[in-house]
Amino acid sequence: MNEALGVKPITEYKTSLRRKSIHQGTIIGVENHSPFGQKMQVALVELNNGLKGLIYESQFDKQKYRSLVGFIDHKVDFMVLDVTRLGKDAANINVFDEEKGIVLLSRVQALEELQEEFWETADIDHVVTGVVSGFENERLYVRVKGVICVLPIPDYEYDWTVSGRNLVALGTELTVKITFIDRAKRQVRVSRKELLEDPWNRVQEKFGVDNFYSGRITSVVDNVGVFVKLAPGIEALAWYPDERKMPKDGILVGKTCTVRIKNVNPKNRRIGTKIIDFPHEI
Repeated sequence: MNEALGVKPITEYKTSLRRKSIHQGTIIGVENHSPFGQKMQVALVELNNGLKGLIYESQFDKQKYRSLVGFIDHKVDFMVLDVTRLGKDAANINVFDEEKGIVLLSRVQALEELQEEFWETADIDHVVTGVVSGFENERLYVRVKGVICVLPIPDYEYDWTVSGRNLVALGTELTVKITFIDRAKRQVRVSRKELLEDPWNRVQEKFGVDNFYSGRITSVVDNVGVFVKLAPGIEALAWYPDERKMPKDGILVGKTCTVRIKNVNPKNRRIGTKIIDFPHEI
């Protein structure tokens, strides 16, 4: 598709408009334009054939963002802007500026098409891929085909995760499994953990009784004991160390220690240990 072959570079996107094709591209910049006499931000997308795509702020998302700058270097779905869906006359809006090599795009219209497809086909136990679009302490939000799905933090991994904030960067691609779907309320929950191997399945291969291992103390619970992380998703219970073995500062949480395995119970997901030493204490 090039002019040397007698085909204009912009033809590909005129065909795309007719076919209502959905594309993916990376935001390479954000500029300020006044397309309809109103100043707004415009996301720039590098297209094929040396063309430049513009996504006006109003066509980027139905949600209002303070700035689109945070989306630079992120992949987004888009379609060529269909102005007739906005109730406007295509003859009055120049979607294809062949002289400047510019094509007007819409992320909003692409998301609407993807959402319709999702609600028609998605079901429990389906494995899907999406991108992280937001986070809170208790959950991540994963956008799958334009639909925001909730990923509770306990369903992110087997390891104990304190908070969803700063766990993964916005725009990170995740493969997840649908665990709950309510079409009437437009609610979806997903799990990443269900696609990972349970570390307790092979715990006896990694940790043998009467052997010694390094761990990190994650918490201390009165009248229960000391919890020691041996591996991601594997925590063991130990009793308080002998007074003579206590760290000099008296602080346990966060310390690396050596433990001896006393018993392993994969069925009940329990390991009993004894703290032998704090090897990094001087």
